[in-house]
Amino acid sequence: MASNLDEVRTLLEKIQNIIAQPEWILELHNDAIRRDLREAGRKLSLSMEAPGDTVHRIMNTPLQLVLARIGVEKRIFKILAEDDCHAFTNGELANQSSIDPVLMKRLLRYYQSQGMISQPGNDEYCSNNITKALASDGGQSGISYTFETISPSYMAFPRFLRQNGYVNPTDPNYCPWHIGHDTSLSPFPWLQAHQEHLGYFLPWMAAQRDGLPIFLDVLDFQREFAQNTMPSTPLFVDIGGAVGHQCVALKKRFPGLPGRIILQEQAHVISQVKENPLPGFEGIETQACDFFAPQSIKGARVYYLRNILHDWPNHKCEEILQNIKVAMTEDSVILIDEMVLPERGAPWRATQLDIAMLTSLAAAERTEAEWRALLDYSGFKVLKIWKYTDECDDCVLVAIPK
Repeated sequence: MASNLDEVRTLLEKIQNIIAQPEWILELHNDAIRRDLREAGRKLSLSMEAPGDTVHRIMNTPLQLVLARIGVEKRIFKILAEDDCHAFTNGELANQSSIDPVLMKRLLRYYQSQGMISQPGNDEYCSNNITKALASDGGQSGISYTFETISPSYMAFPRFLRQNGYVNPTDPNYCPWHIGHDTSLSPFPWLQAHQEHLGYFLPWMAAQRDGLPIFLDVLDFQREFAQNTMPSTPLFVDIGGAVGHQCVALKKRFPGLPGRIILQEQAHVISQVKENPLPGFEGIETQACDFFAPQSIKGARVYYLRNILHDWPNHKCEEILQNIKVAMTEDSVILIDEMVLPERGAPWRATQLDIAMLTSLAAAERTEAEWRALLDYSGFKVLKIWKYTDECDDCVLVAIPK
């Protein structure tokens, strides 16, 4: 027993040393090891919880989002992160964020307890890696979007299930979103009518996978799809591609590709792209489109759908796929860039997004079997699946008509 306790104390001392000086881990360039360390630490923490710890953690989890939203709105994280060599006092932070000092002290006390900020001494507060993440443009957009736009759907979820007999929702016109927001509009039309929320949504969509691999990291696009193409060949049609990050990534990765790269999106997004294009967007074509209408670009080598089909239940996905199918030739493929959930041990990022799709859109993340069934029903067969992240089980599926 004494030997076991000694081993635990030694392990604890090593962990505390890492916490005190985490720089060497943060600087590791092996993403797999960093991910494994995070997951091992998370699972160890959960396994050590007493029942009361578990209940308190889960029942108070909503506070993290609520308090983070306040910190974003009042620029608390931003102030700390912009001067990370300075230890701020409560009074300094209260003054710079226009918050009552008594309230500020209580907020800071909570942030410190959750690791959102560091407190090196009495009345001394400074940033850490979590503060900087929350202060980033993507962090601020994600916190604001989830609190303001998505969380009402989560809060309405139990009520929706009780009212509908705990049946999986498949109607995008009636799901927890509509109860939570007291609206008949589905998310995308609703966002158009609420520009502040749209202002959170678009930056978060661009930032949500920052630091993760992309499909081009596992797929040699030039070798697979750009053989014997000419400058006039429609090479890559990014359907519903937002502001064009994947188009720019393809152009940057393969700058000499012969063929047209085309971004298709709703008219209002295309207008935004033209007014404020991404760096490197030169040479990429834009086209307003509706993927529920027949595809207008005929015979493209690649029709690319990234995080489109997870927004829709199966019957709507079939419509989208059929509208592409009529434009395809024998040289065409569809690339579907989506999560492919494992049957066992799905990662937490993926399961969270699956519930977000369920509550807001009556849609879903899918397993490999579910993807194959959907594509088979829609008249396609899967040629290959490339997996490119472990954090989310992101994959790119190559499909052609049967």
